[in-house]
Amino acid sequence: MRLSLFNNEEEPEVSMSPLIDCVFLLLIFFLVSTMTKVKNRDIPVDLPTSQSAIKLKPDDKQAIVGLDAEGNFYWDGQPCSTNFMMEQLRQTCITDPGKRIRIDMDRHTPFGRFVEVMDACQFYNLSNIGIRTYDENYNRE
Repeated sequence: MRLSLFNNEEEPEVSMSPLIDCVFLLLIFFLVSTMTKVKNRDIPVDLPTSQSAIKLKPDDKQAIVGLDAEGNFYWDGQPCSTNFMMEQLRQTCITDPGKRIRIDMDRHTPFGRFVEVMDACQFYNLSNIGIRTYDENYNRE
């Protein structure tokens, strides 16, 4: 029995519509996932300068304590009372004692307010603390 090399049936076709749909869905997924905005937790302060500061990668998991020039407290960019800040530090001590805490302090903040923050951190046995300083390579806007 001899088989014909040329079959009279139609050639199989690959429909491009589902492939194009998949590509568009992937494109939308990657656009949306890269455009998720990180919550801005910085406060407008005049940071002190440092010549020997170690530059660290940004970390969204760190807690941020802010002190403005008048000595007001901020927790993750939101104004707060001293009691609220202490409670947040206590919660951090319980849930994640190794969590990094960044202090954003204005250069004109009364030093006593900074000491309050450091005392609270020491009281709750939090030792992974850093102070944000002005980076000469960073352009202020």
